[in-house]
Amino acid sequence: MRFKRKYKQLTLDAFKSSLEDLDKRNRWVWLGDHLPWEEYDKIYCSKLNNQSVGTGNKPSRMVIGALLVKHITRLSDVDTIQMIRENPYMQYLCGLSEFTDQPIFDPSLFVDLRERIGADELNKMTLLLYEREQAIKEDARKRKEDESRSRGQEPPAAPEEDEDAAGFTDSEGREHKGILKIDATCADAEVRYPVDVDIIADGCRKTDCFIVRICGKAGISKPKTYYGKAANAYKQLVKRKKKGGKLVKDTIGLMLSCLHMDLLTLMDLTAGENRSRLDYLRKDQRRVMDAIIKMYFQQERMHGTGEHRCDDRIISIFQPHLRPIVRGKASAKTEFGAKIGTALVGGYTFIDHHSWDAYNESADMELHIVKYQERFGYLPATIFSDKIYMNRANRALLKELGIKSYSKPLGRPPKEPPSPERQAAEARATGKRNEIECSFGTGKRVYQANDIRAKLPDTAECWTGMCYFAKNVMKFFSELCHALNDIWRFFSMMNFLWAERRPSSRIASPRYAII
Repeated sequence: MRFKRKYKQLTLDAFKSSLEDLDKRNRWVWLGDHLPWEEYDKIYCSKLNNQSVGTGNKPSRMVIGALLVKHITRLSDVDTIQMIRENPYMQYLCGLSEFTDQPIFDPSLFVDLRERIGADELNKMTLLLYEREQAIKEDARKRKEDESRSRGQEPPAAPEEDEDAAGFTDSEGREHKGILKIDATCADAEVRYPVDVDIIADGCRKTDCFIVRICGKAGISKPKTYYGKAANAYKQLVKRKKKGGKLVKDTIGLMLSCLHMDLLTLMDLTAGENRSRLDYLRKDQRRVMDAIIKMYFQQERMHGTGEHRCDDRIISIFQPHLRPIVRGKASAKTEFGAKIGTALVGGYTFIDHHSWDAYNESADMELHIVKYQERFGYLPATIFSDKIYMNRANRALLKELGIKSYSKPLGRPPKEPPSPERQAAEARATGKRNEIECSFGTGKRVYQANDIRAKLPDTAECWTGMCYFAKNVMKFFSELCHALNDIWRFFSMMNFLWAERRPSSRIASPRYAII
């Protein structure tokens, strides 16, 4: 029995058509149609300096769209470009007008993009999302009122405003409005757990590699090195199931002496008239060499004094800017990465402070208030924060600015328990403050803000900000779906009423129908 061929294999040329005919219900198409690309272009182009030099730059929509695809889908740089090549919806988000099977740009460009975009630019982009969402909600509310009037009904009552967000003017004439939620967390970097023996072993290995590279470029024979001796001692230690303290200390002492001799050899090769040989090393290799020298002096000092800590301790020679951040969490008491102070307004996360050093987040209270006033033009009506923020200085600041907060009084607990109203207010405040904890969980578990893979300080800062910016974009997308659903229902009702008056007419299907 012969089967009749029903379907015909499509060729690649059949896909090379206009992307304007794509399904408007797709999430990438929706974001491409509703994100404020013109404003984003101004923000992105303000970081460029190619008016007189250079060959131009990639369009801002292509750049930001590719970064959104990367962090929403959690792909690597190479896989992101490959995914965009295969997906016309993602190409539409990136601003392409026709489908192409060619990469939009080389994956290595992601590194340059992360150096251009910082936390301040991402905060400005997030603010534009917040303002656009408020405008869409206001438009949907007016359409609901028009729909009720067209039916001859009373307009629906406005939703009750949260008493904590209600606006007021204080005695100094300052305007207050909205709720500000603040907290700090750590953006963990992708780094091996720092152990002194492992760090010294990395230093010995890379120092030997630098010596081999310089000798090969200079055309001279390689001098004697002690990397093999250090490597053997390291292997003997890590293979043991039980490592005694004396064995670990003796191994560290031996490896430090080997590293010291190899560093002296490296200095002899690049000292005096041979200083130009440093040019044989790439910029990143010279940065690692500087980190190895600093790490050696730190480890030598700790080994001699018997201490286990030092200031600005290097935990990775490949990322010397990383510092231990003691958080005291149940899963990990110490985290390794950047500490970020964040503010949450209307469900959108803003990163106001990004630091590679551990600091007390209570010092960020004034910074968050200043940033809030710069963004919205008024002071917050209420601040929800953790108890670590409510020290005497911050309480005095809030009292001076007339900002409300819910916190237990300082000092010993009172003899009489607080009133039920006070307890209910504190419990409600704790529940509202939990939203920022949920924001941290979403950023880390969904958008991998706890696995920062960028190696440089600037690129890592952009990576962290993009994780939370992607979260903000998807939050905007969710709110956009609800608002456009209301608009679609309004147009459906108007079409229905128009069809009742003209039965012969055909109801036009709405463009933004949601299934």
